[in-house]
Amino acid sequence: MALFQESATITEKPPPTYYRAIDPLAVFSVVFGGLSILTALNVWLSAIPLVGVALGLLSRRRISRAPDTLTGRGMAKLGISLSLALWLAGCGLLLYRGQSEIPYGYTEIDYDVLQPDPAHPTMSVPQVALDMRDKKVFIRGYIQARRQQMHIKEFILCPIQGSCPFCTPNPKPTEMIRVTLVGDLETNYTTHLIGVAGRFQVQPDDISGIPYAIEAEILR
Repeated sequence: MALFQESATITEKPPPTYYRAIDPLAVFSVVFGGLSILTALNVWLSAIPLVGVALGLLSRRRISRAPDTLTGRGMAKLGISLSLALWLAGCGLLLYRGQSEIPYGYTEIDYDVLQPDPAHPTMSVPQVALDMRDKKVFIRGYIQARRQQMHIKEFILCPIQGSCPFCTPNPKPTEMIRVTLVGDLETNYTTHLIGVAGRFQVQPDDISGIPYAIEAEILR
């Protein structure tokens, strides 16, 4: 009788528990999602959230194909959401900052539009630059280093920065703009990117070899 009761208490063993590993792509998706905030520094860094989204989508696909061995679907979803949210926030901040820096009534330009047109090799400056003559423009650049460091009234603006305070970045003539500060406006030498707003002048045959000039009314 005792033997019968003992055998009745025997229970079945629970099914084995299988270990599922977190998909590394889901982890990397979250990492890139957090780094997507760097988009606010430069538009080219928008590649970071794109990588985060791609990794998250790829991770979800891998987990769907191997649900018994991989997990991390929620983490992949978090990485995708972070990447998209911080990308939108960064782009919005860049747009707001760019618009707020441009003075009202001025048109922003860049150095690309000032370069000669290969289709018209006889023209030293492009037609689009000639059309901007006497227009109120805003452009960003670096002050080309000279010995004078303080109370500067005139300087050369370039798209790149020199390697030392007394060296020049050796840009092309069409990548230089002679800036004259009008009125009481003056500045000190800085290695930081600055913004210049004023009337744009074009003199293709200027004796200095620099065809562009700005009579600057605003510095930022």
